[in-house]
Amino acid sequence: MAAAAAATVGARRGRARGQVILVEAELQRKAAENQMKRQQNELAQSILEKYDADHNGILSPTELKKMLADYSKHRFDEEVQPTEEDLVFLFRLFDKRGGKDGKRDGNIDRSELMSLLRAWGDFMKQKEVVQGLVKTFDKDENNAIDMDELQDLLEATHKGPVKREVTEWVMRESDLSGNGLLNDLELARALLAFELLCKGEPHIRKDLSEGVVVDKDLEPPKKKTTICAVQ
Repeated sequence: MAAAAAATVGARRGRARGQVILVEAELQRKAAENQMKRQQNELAQSILEKYDADHNGILSPTELKKMLADYSKHRFDEEVQPTEEDLVFLFRLFDKRGGKDGKRDGNIDRSELMSLLRAWGDFMKQKEVVQGLVKTFDKDENNAIDMDELQDLLEATHKGPVKREVTEWVMRESDLSGNGLLNDLELARALLAFELLCKGEPHIRKDLSEGVVVDKDLEPPKKKTTICAVQ
């Protein structure tokens, strides 16, 4: 009896210790998250202080363009000037606060800045791949990808048939300008959207694919895609 009682007490103590370890691990995780958030806020603030020429606490398209050009040179050692289409894409994706009723105001504030910067970094990492795809599949040579060209592109990179409704969904999720054409940034987003659909992992979040929700009614292509997922 004594041995059984001792075993029961030991088991209880073991469970209690296990719970303490789990709580401590969760506290450490939250502390690390909070530390990262503080560092990101500090970085965002330092960027604002450097590029906010009129000192109003936000970045206009002109100020953001200069910041992204400098970031591309510093981080990737490339002279890249964001195009007007790039800026439209980024503002439509990340300019969500600041105006009346919390709607977009045409500027980027500190709370929006880091997600935008990570998205631009994601694009820079796969820029050469994206531009190579445009060069290969842009049949009418207008430096953009239309619906038919996207169909050919997805099937070629996927190495298998892709249903038209899948291509149409990818276009809808990526064509933020709404002109029926994908520029380089929009195509990078399209590739990520297609990657999410094919892998069946809609919980994956990347800043460049912000807001993409996999359509549960779509049947993913049978073969797994190998297109340039951002690392």
